[in-house]
Amino acid sequence: MNTAPLIGISGSITQDETQHFLLRDYMRAVIAGGGVPMLLSPDLTDALLDACLARLSGLLLAGGNDASPSLFGEQPIEQLGEVNPLRDQFEVRLLRKAVALRMPVLGICRGAQMMTAALGGTLWQDLASQYRTPDGKPPIAHRQTRPGRYPSHEARIVPDTRLAALLGGETLSVNSFHHQAVRDAAPRMRVSALAPDGVIEAVEHETLPFFLGVQWHPERAFASDGRALKLFSELVRHAGMYLGE
Repeated sequence: MNTAPLIGISGSITQDETQHFLLRDYMRAVIAGGGVPMLLSPDLTDALLDACLARLSGLLLAGGNDASPSLFGEQPIEQLGEVNPLRDQFEVRLLRKAVALRMPVLGICRGAQMMTAALGGTLWQDLASQYRTPDGKPPIAHRQTRPGRYPSHEARIVPDTRLAALLGGETLSVNSFHHQAVRDAAPRMRVSALAPDGVIEAVEHETLPFFLGVQWHPERAFASDGRALKLFSELVRHAGMYLGE
């Protein structure tokens, strides 16, 4: 019997760790893509997380607070934003188990950064203070002031990548709400999109069927942008194949 794939989502945690929440757009985007979203608790033990993953068809890692530099062996700089160790530790466990299971995963903004850090890559803690283009210029504005349904800059899609096959074209108009970004892709991960200033906008696993992280926020634009919606429908499509649904 055909059923809508169940997609587990890792959401945000308040600084005092008393509230666990998810912005509605993530849920709406998964539903629009054909899946059933479910918020995952960071308090799951390994045994309970294994039992949960056995029932899931795919994962979505949402955006949110900064990833801790301790994940990639660095000390925090002054410009680092709020971090949450509970969420960091949970998502590292979640991602490593997902890779072992070859489960479909889509990471958005922080999600792409956590996919990188959990598998051995590094991040820019703060683009404005750390990043410079090859010719020494500062980065473009990666935190837009316009609403999220509107793009703020172009991204170049790297040819012969899974992202290129999925979205087509050479460029993509994206929104932008971040100050951290992938610095060095993790082993067995490759870059699949770049901003005009060279900042990494998407990463993907070289061998897994669907393990994709994007720096922009397609959940804010899926209602009016078919290529944004395509990311969620492709996650759901792979989720359906994952459990043979």
